[in-house]
Amino acid sequence: MKPAEVFQGNAGKLLVRVRRVARRVADLWPLTPLGMALGVVASVALLRFGFEKLDLVLLVLGYGGIGILSISLTAVLLVGLAVRGSLRRRRFDWSSSTLETGLALPTGFSLPSLRWFPLVQLRWHWVTPAGASTEQLGDGGRLRERVSLSRRGIVSSVTRRFVIQDAFGLARVAFRHDQPGPLHVMPHLGGIRRLPVLTSLAGGEEHPHPMGLEDGDRIELRRYVPGDSARFIHWKVFGRTRKLMVRVPERALSRARRTVAYLVSGPHDEAAAAAARAAIEEEVLGANWQFGADGYPSATTDRDDALHKVMASAAFTGRSGSGLERFLAEVDPQGPAALVIFAPPVAGPWLDEVRRVSRRRYGRVRVVIAVDAVHSVDSEPAWRKWLLTSEQPRGVARDELEQVGRALSQLRCEVVIVDRVSGRIVGDGVRFAIAGERAA
Repeated sequence: MKPAEVFQGNAGKLLVRVRRVARRVADLWPLTPLGMALGVVASVALLRFGFEKLDLVLLVLGYGGIGILSISLTAVLLVGLAVRGSLRRRRFDWSSSTLETGLALPTGFSLPSLRWFPLVQLRWHWVTPAGASTEQLGDGGRLRERVSLSRRGIVSSVTRRFVIQDAFGLARVAFRHDQPGPLHVMPHLGGIRRLPVLTSLAGGEEHPHPMGLEDGDRIELRRYVPGDSARFIHWKVFGRTRKLMVRVPERALSRARRTVAYLVSGPHDEAAAAAARAAIEEEVLGANWQFGADGYPSATTDRDDALHKVMASAAFTGRSGSGLERFLAEVDPQGPAALVIFAPPVAGPWLDEVRRVSRRRYGRVRVVIAVDAVHSVDSEPAWRKWLLTSEQPRGVARDELEQVGRALSQLRCEVVIVDRVSGRIVGDGVRFAIAGERAA
């Protein structure tokens, strides 16, 4: 690494630390800029003009400003100490240990609404985990918390930032408080729960497999060896060649007896995680199934353990899809099985992993891609985007989605793309194959 890059990295870390310290100092300082301005003006009016020139008007205004500032400051500090003491003494339990993303749900956390103290306002929000939207609802003299999370996962603790401020905006104190977990956050299902495509994940086409069941036609021939059943002897061949030949049953998989499913983590993978959750909870993978996920590739057949893998996979930061080969190495020796992969709608290293798997695997690989929304690339001029800041489009770009669909269709993968919100099928492998031919 070059010295300049090292210097920039160290400077960036130092800047982050300075900002963090400055933020903490600002939280502890009880006066807002407006409060400090009022204090300076009131002091000047009182000392410079009120006392020296005996200006009664400025004297009254100075005392009034100092009085209002003192009352606001005292009220904020007293309420801050009371709230902090209450948080330390009381132990708050979660109303439910499991929440869902995208839904504003009560957490069981509440504090007095301070209706008896109208000069002071109390509010708070979640600092960690990131991406949480918090609101406080008044109910029976208490402020009850509701939170909406954007990312699934298993949260070990929640950090809240409390802000106590007077009604005039003159004084303010802020502090943080940690509430231990664990808190489980599941991806919300939306309209994907009743998706018809999920009901056929455990089905498979007839295809030969060396470890399959003896369900196929007896079309293969070999020489007779002692121990072979006489009913398998091909007598027409014997009459023609005077050689004993037997028909060997073709190993085949007429319908998948097992289903193995794997969740790939990556950008925009929340909808794919929701599809995996729906498949597990609705029991559409069949009676005999195994599940794995990025970060936790070991196979499981337990429902709760599988859902735990779905949530915990959000914390995976390694190569997307890197655990797929390890997962298949564990489950494939147990016999033939239908493979279902829940994948994000954007290209990544996981496509290379699927490519390697599809080349050496018997039968077709099923890939379920779930999205929250599909938007077209905006063709606005650059100058307009620079001058007019527009809201970022929700979901994934159509071009990125079609790129993934075309790549998978070339790998003999059965691709189905669904919208999590509506449960509607957005596209399939045939459509993207045609799109790829037209593009070529």
